[in-house]
Amino acid sequence: MTVYTAPQPDDSPAGKILKLLRQHGACVIKDMVERLGVTQTAVRQQLAALIAQGLVTASSVCDGRGRPPAIYRLSEKGKGLSTRLPDRLALLLLEEVFTQDAADGASQPPQTRLQRLSLGMSHHYAEQMRGDTVAERLQQWVDWLEQHGMVCEVTEDSDVYVLTEYGCPYYGLAQQHREVCRLETEALEHALGAPVTLLQSQLEGSQGCQFRVRKNPVSTTT
Repeated sequence: MTVYTAPQPDDSPAGKILKLLRQHGACVIKDMVERLGVTQTAVRQQLAALIAQGLVTASSVCDGRGRPPAIYRLSEKGKGLSTRLPDRLALLLLEEVFTQDAADGASQPPQTRLQRLSLGMSHHYAEQMRGDTVAERLQQWVDWLEQHGMVCEVTEDSDVYVLTEYGCPYYGLAQQHREVCRLETEALEHALGAPVTLLQSQLEGSQGCQFRVRKNPVSTTT
């Protein structure tokens, strides 16, 4: 089995803490010190700033053995700031479509609108994946995501790849419109040219969205 993790452009102290929490879900200060190789004072200073910005929350669980350590997690706001993808305008337009549909009584059949959105997302994704094989296209997708602030991991097995995206560019929108999860899965499948299945979702409490990608391309024969 092969594992590779995309490097990240944001190497600021705060950025490293956010990425650590994004991948591991919850950490105490001791864990952060060990994983980041910095002092407790440095970690506490960054956490104080992140908490003040509403990006991180702190809680503790008393187990009866003295003062419990604080446990730090991303807040809902922090989860929503997991990416700097350049198509934020497209996300706003997507939200506008859903909002307008609800306002005007959905003049088009819902399936027709969703198919149109899925096709548009597929074309956008395909622009980032121009490799000849599924593996090449998947690597190009991961590279593109990491260039815009996403934390990604891919594991390889005998007949599948498993892509985990720690963070969701559609998190706020998907909380209100769960159809977005299906749209992204369909768009990835079309762009990669291989069957894709959503295994777990950040909306369901997982640390990231995980997709299973079959190595065998989608057959184009009829």
